[in-house]
Amino acid sequence: MKKVKILPIVLVTLMIASGCSKSEKAETKESTVQSSLNSQEINLSMVKPITINPLLNKDKSVGYVMNLIYDGLFTIDENYNVVPQLVDTYQIAQDGTSVDMKLKDANWHDKTPVTSQDVDFTIRLIQKNPDSPYYELAKNISSVSIQSEKEFTIKFKQRYPFSIDTLIFPIVSENKIGSVNTKDANEIKKNLIGNGPYKIDKYEEREGIILSKNEDYYNELPKEVKDIKVGVVPDEDALVSMVMALESDIASISLNDLSKFYEKQFNLTTYEGRGYENIIFNYDNLYLRDVNFRKAIAHAINRERIVEEGYMSDATLSNFPLNSNSKYYDKNLKAIKYDKDKAKSYLEKVKPVTDEELKQLENKEKANTKASDTKQESKEVKEKDTKENKEKEETIDKEAQLKEKLSKIDLKILVNKNNTERVKSAHLTVENLKVIGIKSHIVELEGQALDDAISSKNYDLALVGWELSIIPDARDIINSSGYSDEKLVSDENSLISATTEEQISDVYKSMQKYINDNVIFISLAIRDEYIVTNRRVQGKISPNDFDVYEGITNLKTPEK
Repeated sequence: MKKVKILPIVLVTLMIASGCSKSEKAETKESTVQSSLNSQEINLSMVKPITINPLLNKDKSVGYVMNLIYDGLFTIDENYNVVPQLVDTYQIAQDGTSVDMKLKDANWHDKTPVTSQDVDFTIRLIQKNPDSPYYELAKNISSVSIQSEKEFTIKFKQRYPFSIDTLIFPIVSENKIGSVNTKDANEIKKNLIGNGPYKIDKYEEREGIILSKNEDYYNELPKEVKDIKVGVVPDEDALVSMVMALESDIASISLNDLSKFYEKQFNLTTYEGRGYENIIFNYDNLYLRDVNFRKAIAHAINRERIVEEGYMSDATLSNFPLNSNSKYYDKNLKAIKYDKDKAKSYLEKVKPVTDEELKQLENKEKANTKASDTKQESKEVKEKDTKENKEKEETIDKEAQLKEKLSKIDLKILVNKNNTERVKSAHLTVENLKVIGIKSHIVELEGQALDDAISSKNYDLALVGWELSIIPDARDIINSSGYSDEKLVSDENSLISATTEEQISDVYKSMQKYINDNVIFISLAIRDEYIVTNRRVQGKISPNDFDVYEGITNLKTPEK
């Protein structure tokens, strides 16, 4: 199984409230072309580091390089699932509050063993520094109980179904760093020894880093692993400029940078990122409380067209806020399809729901759920349904009045004015809704005004973006939808109580179906990310949002 390491910049889910920034275009100079093209090593770039301690560094470009030097207990594979890295075997306690582990026969680059004490030291260092990007991941750890040099038990403060998923921080050497004091931990000379596939041969603050193959690595590496030269640049824009100038071989770029690179000189690799896009509803709107109205909207919106035209095919269609290759993502889910006729049929059933009626609906859903579980329907429920059907037949005049009300609806669709893809998608949504007779209009805001409008619920629909958490816990995004009922709360409680992958999968499957069937929100897509590689470098690289250099050990450069 292919393995990847994790970026240091990996915190909780958050709403993206700004558009993409543009990098400046740099001119290619003939003198710089030769220096890189004649090199047998692979050339990378990073922003000048404040620290090279992987636990305290906050810069992405530095973190990508540190991923080559340090491994963690666990890592994330190409499908965004957690897999063991330094850990040889592990056993989660039945109550989910601890995990027993045994380390692989791994060594530091100075050939001393990676030990249980190093794990304990790493956790204490993270917990001592709240500014560490890994602090949230280690916050639930209460202690490390050491049995031997390679065996230990991690105990958690609270049971959490994704506890293993949090153990993806790099492990550092207690012997080299010596102290959890931040000043000591940041000293360059104390951070030159790692445990990963590459070791530091040379480090100069202004010149950068020279990396070579770790011949003592515990996992098998290709025989001819190329040395890596990491140059230092002043800012993120320069990272892209260095690749354009052929001074660097690989870089992560934005969609706005694509036009700067030419196919003859560069290879482009696309991969699924963590940018999740969806449409949320304002449940203060009495009509949006009616599931029929939400279903009408869901059937009216052509999500495939939105991905193709709104996001310019720069995304993967998604049905739930998890990476589409996650083991917990239900690929067999039958999502609501674009269907104008079905949209109109649901629209005919729409009735605005008052607070009192909302409570009655919840009670009815509870009764129906219980009846479904026992596969029996009480006589009382049957009589009630019969009565309701009779009442519907006798309310032709009321339905006419309802249609009149629907004709006056004008939904306010909120969108970030700086995000061109969402703005395009909002216009396509307006177009889709118009076909089934629902009027809507777009309000474009930015910055604090956008945040205020969302928090004060000054909208009917909103196209928003999120950064998926590295932990496959979708509850934050689900709860931010503003919807809650007994079934959803019950599923979330079951998720928190789960202690095995099978239990988590079962609960997630139930949640995904329920959210889809009741259109609690409308999932749109997960955004793509890009890597450009100089064509002089041969071989396949397999980037992901956690490690853009995954597969770099397989790359080859021209021989002299």
